[in-house]
Amino acid sequence: MPLVMVRIPKKIAKKWVLKHKKDGIDEYNISIFLKLQYELQNFELTPENLLLFTMRFQKRGGQPMKASLWVRERKINHVVELILIRAHAELL
Repeated sequence: MPLVMVRIPKKIAKKWVLKHKKDGIDEYNISIFLKLQYELQNFELTPENLLLFTMRFQKRGGQPMKASLWVRERKINHVVELILIRAHAELL
């Protein structure tokens, strides 16, 4: 099992993550989710060779939501780096 590192660029952290922080999503939750789902091979491969993860969560008001997270995978020896490229959240 390779070591998995998750990186969230500042641009996404300042815009998207900060916007949805009040909904219960933060950098820690995203990184743990991506790491576990990657280890379980629970993702889709897009035509752009990105990994698409789907995260379901509930807003504090009780509304169910779905977040789509596009991630680039970079392998170096026995280390896998997952870089969050794009994210989108919508109501279910």
